[in-house]
Amino acid sequence: MHVTPPPPPASGDDGNGPGHEDDQHAHLPHQRWEELPPVDVRIPDDLSDLDDEVVAYQAELRAQRRRERVDRLVPGLRSLRGRRRRPGRRHRPDLLERLDRRDRPRAPGGRPRHTSGAAVALIVIVLAALGAMVPLVLAHPRPLAPQGAVPLASTTVPPGAVGGLLPGVPLSTARTSRPATDLRPALIVLLPVACECPRAIHEIVSQAREGRPIPTYLVAPWTDDPSLERLVRQPDAAAGFAVGYNDPGASLSRLYRADPRQPTLLLVAMDGRLVHPPRIFTVGDRLEGWLGALPGR
Repeated sequence: MHVTPPPPPASGDDGNGPGHEDDQHAHLPHQRWEELPPVDVRIPDDLSDLDDEVVAYQAELRAQRRRERVDRLVPGLRSLRGRRRRPGRRHRPDLLERLDRRDRPRAPGGRPRHTSGAAVALIVIVLAALGAMVPLVLAHPRPLAPQGAVPLASTTVPPGAVGGLLPGVPLSTARTSRPATDLRPALIVLLPVACECPRAIHEIVSQAREGRPIPTYLVAPWTDDPSLERLVRQPDAAAGFAVGYNDPGASLSRLYRADPRQPTLLLVAMDGRLVHPPRIFTVGDRLEGWLGALPGR
């Protein structure tokens, strides 16, 4: 709005008021007010309209405090910056200038860009967690080579005998299907029908993970065996450290004469050949020597 000068004083008053004749700091007489330019004063209806100015002022204060802190820690740095600048040479902003620019207002609204303290804390926590995991990863024994790292063996030994390949029968899950010859190297556990044997599965999987872990597969002899998913997931069984497959035709169980009451183990080498005769597992059995015959373990 435009501010209008006040009306002229009463006669006999020069505008300075009585008793101000000798005051060197007295106001200008009203006769000269007309010579002053008009003053445009904007008074906001809401104090929130001044947020941008407040933010910019706070940014200037932060930049000033930062410069003072740098001057205390590294005396003479700013004078060195001034000497390094050469006329005609493209100026590259140094660290201090980049820090100052960080506090300058950014569009929209002229607000500066801030790094959230919570975000910084989260980054620190993630980095600390990754740092703590590195020794665990390095200390953890590496599993045997994945399937396909060694070509499938070419042998005349028939399937079902030691040294022979597994038959190429399809094994299925709810989402996919694959031939049995893809399971190599592997410890294959042929389950009885509706096997309620979590303790035996827990011992088998635990021993297979000692030293260099061997990929372990639980194979149920028919489709949709209700016990298979429980044995794969239950903490007191495989606890997620084994993969479950269905053998719809029970081909593996018939070929290797799996026990109808207890798990039967097949140890398969990287090239797909059977290492040992099938072994019936009972709770309390130790498999160190039996598993140790696997090449590469």
